Amino acid sequence: MFDFSILIYPACTAFLFAFAAIKVIKPLALEFGLVDTPSARKKHSGNVPLIGGISIFLAVLAATTIWLPNTQELRLYLIASAMMVFIGAVDDKYDLSVGVRLVGQLIIASLMIYGVGAYIHDLGNLFAFGELDLGWFGIPFTYFAIIVAINAFNMIDGIDGLVGSLSINTFAGISILFILKGHEGYISYALILATAIFPYLLFNLGIPEGKSKKIFMGDAGSMFIGLSVVWLLSEGSQGELRSFNAITALYLTAIPLMDMLAIVIRRIKKGQSPFKPDRDHIHHILLRLGYNQRQTLVIISIMAALLTTIGILGEVYFVPESLMLALFLAIFGMYHSVLRSTKALNRFIKVSK
Repeated sequence: MFDFSILIYPACTAFLFAFAAIKVIKPLALEFGLVDTPSARKKHSGNVPLIGGISIFLAVLAATTIWLPNTQELRLYLIASAMMVFIGAVDDKYDLSVGVRLVGQLIIASLMIYGVGAYIHDLGNLFAFGELDLGWFGIPFTYFAIIVAINAFNMIDGIDGLVGSLSINTFAGISILFILKGHEGYISYALILATAIFPYLLFNLGIPEGKSKKIFMGDAGSMFIGLSVVWLLSEGSQGELRSFNAITALYLTAIPLMDMLAIVIRRIKKGQSPFKPDRDHIHHILLRLGYNQRQTLVIISIMAALLTTIGILGEVYFVPESLMLALFLAIFGMYHSVLRSTKALNRFIKVSK
């Protein structure tokens, strides 16, 4: 029987430290200009502090240092995370180029891969022909996975509460899978991250102090979350004692991943850079269809929770990995087609008006 009491203190510590960090750092962000200003692409009111990511990292740092064993893996994760938060904060302040951000992300990925000595190589029985082991190619594949995860969560951060809700969904799903397998070593990591994000989510939605006092995640937060997600997914899906299959990772990150892939495909077809910002993400499309921000947040969060549930049920009922892959590809195909159709509908409505 799993002892849930061992999770309470780390989770409470992460929540309280994150809440306190927001209250302490917020006035400093306003003083030093670490704020998001309104623009043609950003429709919020006033200068909003970009401190969500910093507060989450400080809470994770405190909770893991106090309650978790001081292992080399934890130290390297915290060092890599600190570097990612620093690069993200500099980007929030000075708007770094895509190339500079990618170089920084690759350096941090190298620390994770070579420092810990772990990388994604076992993709499971994806095609019903036996286990697919990438061997040495697992190293460049892991680089690719880290860059994709970091930028998927960064790109989906478009309306209040969205990246917070989606990341809590992902970390909660990972926690459930670790619990089902009884792998206590990593449960606390995932739960600490989920509870550290919760205070940010409340402030981002304007719940404690009203919308005029809200904060944003910033690139520091979305990139830190992406790094943490791919780290936990790789730890949970690799090795003989893995907690879940590699294909399940796609379901746990389905909305950020599918949204990014759909956007990249559309931009490449147009001959544009995959990193060019636009307003064609799923939340933009739902907003143009007439849903308000809260309705859009609820719709996307429910979609993410349903896909995470499908992934977990696939593990519980031992659904063949090849079938789970085929199902995910079918879901992505429908997702991409629906978004393309609704985008065309948006254009038609705009022209009709």
